[in-house]
Amino acid sequence: MNGVSLITQSEYARRRGVAKSAVAKAVKENRIRLIDGLVDPDVADIQWERNTRARADSAKPPAAAAAAPAAAGAAAAPGAAGRDRALLPIEAAAQQATRPAGDAPAAPPASAAQQAPDSGYFVDRARREKYEADMAEIKLREQRGELVSATAVRVEIAARVGQIRANLLQIPARLAPLLAPETDQARCHALLDAELRAVLTDLGGAATGAASSAGAGAAQG
Repeated sequence: MNGVSLITQSEYARRRGVAKSAVAKAVKENRIRLIDGLVDPDVADIQWERNTRARADSAKPPAAAAAAPAAAGAAAAPGAAGRDRALLPIEAAAQQATRPAGDAPAAPPASAAQQAPDSGYFVDRARREKYEADMAEIKLREQRGELVSATAVRVEIAARVGQIRANLLQIPARLAPLLAPETDQARCHALLDAELRAVLTDLGGAATGAASSAGAGAAQG
């Protein structure tokens, strides 16, 4: 141990200006190493400073330890403008949460595809609504008796024309005996029958056209 000046714990306490109990505690916590029960003051000073500082840092709460570098960085930042550009995410979120409703950033405008409606869909929808409205009007007019079925019109006209035809064709048989002598009754019957059939043929064509027109008008009305 030549060249090494060892002293007692009491002497080292007086040299550092601390209580002997503080030195004893440092020895107990292995912050100072003894050599043969004595203290090497030069080595002990180094160990004291190093281990005491490390022990103090480890005893700091996590929040305080994290705040120290942040505070140092804020002090080194070039003014308030630099700090605003380097806001931590949590600070930015806090500012966003506390911003008045009137200062909220405007939502981005909708794209042209979002603003333009689907023209095909609306055209089809308009057609369907018009069809439904037309059908409702037709049913209402049918209930009021303003419209009749075209088929029903044709059937009714055909029935009446048939009845008129049958009645007219019976005229020659009834009138021939009254209009001509017995010897000429056959000829009179033939003449009357031919004339009536000619009229009925014209009437049939006119009735067919009338039925078609009536049916079309009933459907359109």
